[in-house]
Amino acid sequence: MNNEVKKEVGVRDILIRSAASLVAILLYGWINFLLNPAAILVSGKMAGKQFENSDTAYIVSYFGMNFFGSLGIPFLVLLIVLVAIWIKPIRSRIKSGWAAAVLFLFILCTYTNTFAYYDKADYTEAYFILPNESAFFIPDGGANKDSQSQFGSEEYLKANKVAAKRFIVPHAKFSGSGLWSDFYVPTGRLIIVDRTPYNREWTKASHRGTSNRDESFPCQSSEGLNITVEISIATSVLEDNAAKYLYYFGVKPPVGDRSKPEVIFASVFYGRTLTEIMDGVGRGKVQTMVCNEFTSRTLDKANADAAKIMESIEKGATAFFASRGITLDYIGWAGTFSFDQPVQDAINRRYIAGQDVEVAKMLAPHTSTIQSLATAEALRTFASKSDGKLPTNVSLWWLPPSLNEFLGGLFKPSSETAPTPTTPLKK
Repeated sequence: MNNEVKKEVGVRDILIRSAASLVAILLYGWINFLLNPAAILVSGKMAGKQFENSDTAYIVSYFGMNFFGSLGIPFLVLLIVLVAIWIKPIRSRIKSGWAAAVLFLFILCTYTNTFAYYDKADYTEAYFILPNESAFFIPDGGANKDSQSQFGSEEYLKANKVAAKRFIVPHAKFSGSGLWSDFYVPTGRLIIVDRTPYNREWTKASHRGTSNRDESFPCQSSEGLNITVEISIATSVLEDNAAKYLYYFGVKPPVGDRSKPEVIFASVFYGRTLTEIMDGVGRGKVQTMVCNEFTSRTLDKANADAAKIMESIEKGATAFFASRGITLDYIGWAGTFSFDQPVQDAINRRYIAGQDVEVAKMLAPHTSTIQSLATAEALRTFASKSDGKLPTNVSLWWLPPSLNEFLGGLFKPSSETAPTPTTPLKK
């Protein structure tokens, strides 16, 4: 066989193998399309095993996600078929290296042209879950009510261990998302709930309380008198209630246009913080309950029922927050009630007058004794300051009547006490 015939046979062989490779690639695309839903479901379920307290579960999860997500069975089959098609030319022309380059080109076209959103090739997307966080992984499709999983810290807490774990978000090709090759997208979403406890002192004064702003609660009594109160409160989200909390208050929406792929396929969502909820909905509910208690009472009744009012508020707040996955740790008054200044002055005057009446009632049985003591003290004071001469004009109105008459006669001038002759003496 001459060189021209050999060359012709060689070209025909290359064309046949190229055609076979193209058919294999097309079949790979169709097979990948048909198996894509299964790959999404399986990789999502495999990802949830990362939350388990098991080394074996982690290994199964890691390889399972990669096998059914990034590489997958179809690609491995395609790789084997391509190697079988080109193994002979590779062996015969290994020195020239062109066949290996062709094979690499085919692999490059089938694998590296797949991108994750944000214009990146498929990459490992890892997040670290902190001890104060609860995490949920929810697969995008299938029976995700059963396949979703949760990671929290309660079991670790019981064992005196710290709960923290790295989680890898699985990816898989999204069928029909690309022109020549599909894009990689997450097969599920990781939702993180921050369980950091919350506490506040909602006060009026700037030098105390949580904030230097006026955060007191202005209310009115049933007479329409202004009453301002201050509240101290603390709440938390228990791990068992994280799902209920998430249901009521949701997550922070991703920033951007929700019709864009980078927003549609965001991998991680963060629940609204307890601080955000309590500074908004929580504070509003407490304000309502506090003022409802005061508007149903007069000013005097509100002052007298301060303890009962707080007991009622605590009961109502506990039930309200519990229904939304929040635990009320404590609530109470953070300061005294305050009123408009004229009202406060009137209250002070009435209190002082009332105290004077109480003192008078208490001393009433001892009036005679007090008067006797006062008389004796007055005499001692007079004696200690007297120069031996009797005063000619003394007001003794403050002494008892009997002693007043006695001393009044005692202090009269001598000319008034000596007998005055009415007839001349006889010689």
